[in-house]
Amino acid sequence: MYTTATGPMDASAAYLALRLPAGTKVTYQGTLEEGHGQWLVSPCNCRHCTASAFFGHPARRYELLTLDGRPSPYIHVRHTSVTPVVSEREREYATGTLLPKVAAVHLRKQLRRAFPGVKFSVRTGRGKAMWELSVSWTGGPGRTAVSTVTAPLLATYGPSEERRPARISVTHAGRDYHGTPLLAAIALNRA
Repeated sequence: MYTTATGPMDASAAYLALRLPAGTKVTYQGTLEEGHGQWLVSPCNCRHCTASAFFGHPARRYELLTLDGRPSPYIHVRHTSVTPVVSEREREYATGTLLPKVAAVHLRKQLRRAFPGVKFSVRTGRGKAMWELSVSWTGGPGRTAVSTVTAPLLATYGPSEERRPARISVTHAGRDYHGTPLLAAIALNRA
């Protein structure tokens, strides 16, 4: 007669639990050199892993699938043997800095949303002022109200080591941009 006791999960099992969702594109660099390359991952469905999951333990191993989702002979793969493939969009989001032209598109949208009915002109600088934006408008809100919309593009509030431009996301010419604006100054001109 077999008995099983299920106690609280140990910390190492929780740490080793799978972090990548099924279908994530990865590069395999494990011990089987003939399998090195790009694959999709899924939680392992071998007999050992299935039994472990049945008793409430987190999945700890992957199964490799071909890029079109078909099964492969590579099962029971350690989580340390695969590295996720970072997409171009993820790379841009993680490390992106945005040129003033793209920041100007974002600022125009923010100003229209904050002050509907007021026409704003947002221009990028020329020459030495290349990393600057110039905002012009007639009537409507005062400089202080407009500066509350423009300030996050230059720096956030907080201690000096934390004052960085806010991350923004904007669509320009059919392409998504994510990152921090690369700006030195924003000039406000109310006529």
